Amino acid sequence: MKKIILLATLAVAAFTASAQTNDAELDSLALDSILSMVQLKEIVVKGQLPNTRLKGNAMITKVNGSPLEKAGTAQDVLRKVPGMIKKGEDLEVIGRGTPIYYINGRRVHDTDELKRLMSDEIADIEVISNPGAMYDATVSAVVRIKTVRRQGDGFSFNAFAKSEQSLRTGKNDPEAQLNFNYRYGGWDFFASVKEWEYRTNQWSDLGQITTDASSNTELYRYEGSMDYLWRGIGTHVTGGLNWQINDNHSLGAKVDYAVTTNSDTQERIDMDKWDRGTHIERVNSNGKKWSESPHNVLVNAYYNGNVGKLNIDFNTDMFFAKDNEHQNMAENATTTDRNVLAVSKSSNDMVATKLVLSYPIWKGMLQVGTEETFVKRTASNEISGTPLPNSQSKVNDNVYAGFIQYGVSLNRMTNFNVGLRYEHAAFDYKDLINPAENLSRKYDNLFPSASFSSMFGKVRASLSYSSYTSRPSYWQLSNAMNYHNRYVFQQGNPTLKPSTQHNVSLTTMFGMFTIGANYSYTKDLVCNWSEQFNDEGTIRITFRNIDKPQHQLNLFAVASHTWGCYSPTWTVAVAKQWLTLDLDNGKRSFGKPMWVFNANNAFRLPHRWQIELNSEFHSKSHFTNVELTNNYWSLETAVQKSFLKNDDLTLRLAWQDMFRKGNNDVYIYYGSYSIHQTNTMDFNRVILTVRYNFNTARSKYKGTGAGKDARDRIGSAAK
Repeated sequence: MKKIILLATLAVAAFTASAQTNDAELDSLALDSILSMVQLKEIVVKGQLPNTRLKGNAMITKVNGSPLEKAGTAQDVLRKVPGMIKKGEDLEVIGRGTPIYYINGRRVHDTDELKRLMSDEIADIEVISNPGAMYDATVSAVVRIKTVRRQGDGFSFNAFAKSEQSLRTGKNDPEAQLNFNYRYGGWDFFASVKEWEYRTNQWSDLGQITTDASSNTELYRYEGSMDYLWRGIGTHVTGGLNWQINDNHSLGAKVDYAVTTNSDTQERIDMDKWDRGTHIERVNSNGKKWSESPHNVLVNAYYNGNVGKLNIDFNTDMFFAKDNEHQNMAENATTTDRNVLAVSKSSNDMVATKLVLSYPIWKGMLQVGTEETFVKRTASNEISGTPLPNSQSKVNDNVYAGFIQYGVSLNRMTNFNVGLRYEHAAFDYKDLINPAENLSRKYDNLFPSASFSSMFGKVRASLSYSSYTSRPSYWQLSNAMNYHNRYVFQQGNPTLKPSTQHNVSLTTMFGMFTIGANYSYTKDLVCNWSEQFNDEGTIRITFRNIDKPQHQLNLFAVASHTWGCYSPTWTVAVAKQWLTLDLDNGKRSFGKPMWVFNANNAFRLPHRWQIELNSEFHSKSHFTNVELTNNYWSLETAVQKSFLKNDDLTLRLAWQDMFRKGNNDVYIYYGSYSIHQTNTMDFNRVILTVRYNFNTARSKYKGTGAGKDARDRIGSAAK
């Protein structure tokens, strides 16, 4: 879904929290985000291993046969496993942000797939908070999901339907998907089709103040309100085949096509302007944006095979995304009216390849490989009715990487992993209107990683280190001007540099408790920034690299257990940053910590009923130059019932944000200019989901994909 980005408030989504470390089968998981606080789970099932255990640098949680088996969907399970937390509608790895996901070794590109995979289909989940050298240097966390084996040959399908009712607006957002699979011998043919409709609503009170940097006296002040609505209708189609030649060789290919057949945004902003205490103008802006069938296509092909002891894993991806967005902003003002028209176009082409060679040496596995990504992007923005200029640009962005990684089990309890990744990145930006703004940059970086885990008495401990980079999205690098009203516009910054982070994590597990700590050091952190554009008080919202390093410490503790039918998981965490900025009106420190208290409670009842009551809370806090000015609290309840043999039919009814307290208010400080905003979000919803399985077969598709970072930076034109 589209995220709401209003004025500088995009920065609200930047809070980090606690992180975990683990490594499973040399695949790692990392997250870096808004408020990533952990939820860890270690339930001891009598006569079996604990439900959560450390293996290398991976935290592995067993789902099949545990209370999590009836948690609902994969998304419902993930919020309850060690190392992860649910923040609003997002899932994050503690202290590491949003992870990339794999299901049976296949890279997940549409995260809505997590809402359609049922918990009783999952065998186990691996959470890796410090990924190894095998992953792109931008990957901060990985989640690997392994499903339960189902029967083989024949026809199978499953159907998923959802009705999401907003209790604030009365609008309903439906979604339906059909998945088909036919397996015969070593061949698999699969296809799926999804139809969806979704709305995003936000209501905000806004305020902006510009002061004199030297005297701190007020120059310009703006007060007003905003109503924002985005609505989309779309289709997503997938088709492909897999050929298991024999036990040692398999290959396959698939195509994903997504198109948003209807996409429109309505934005109303009412603002009053004061100049040195005197009210001079009121502006009522009614804006509409719509896109002409934005779409994207992803093609993946892979080969996976063994030659003797050598395993070969090769993937190639091609990704194409196009968008054509129109804007019509009508402004009625007490001074002069204005009608702003704009057309923004973008075209993105990506080709990526990845080769991984694995060979057992001594007690471990050596992996070496290479990954290449090539991106071409063209973008333009034509705007009339305002003095803002047009823009037209072309980007070529190429990344070449090589890596080596070795993981070894020294004994049954002790694992060690070390890796090194080298990346050469070449970025070429051409301004086709003003060639003086052309820019070319090259980066050569080494990214080491290491992890160690062992038993110390009854305590299992894992210590890991990783370094990675975060490259700006292509939207952040664009010089196109996004018009909000005559007082505020938004623009990217082609001169942004990638940020780099070093991360150290310690995780311990004993009995029903998991306790951990994570420290990160970030240089050249990219954040929202605002500045006065002219002498009339117009503000430009843009991005910049912070010139001071950000230090952050995250601590967390989790207790989980099962008493009869009751399975609770309780989490407490705190995230604190150390950051002092030199602003135009002096130094200012941002160090207010964020406290997190999460409680997930599940009751498994007879006759395949389950009831849940889940709560999320985080306190007021700072992240970079953003302050959360209210406490966030969301309470959710759900009831679920399964029917038929093997629980093939499942109904689930959930009520989210029951007391409508799941909102974030923000104050963003830029020195002599500041923004404050009170937000009301459309999270108070009742969601009914229905899923039916027939002869379900687990996909044998082994394509893992390539060029993950580039696809994320391009973004999807359609869902």
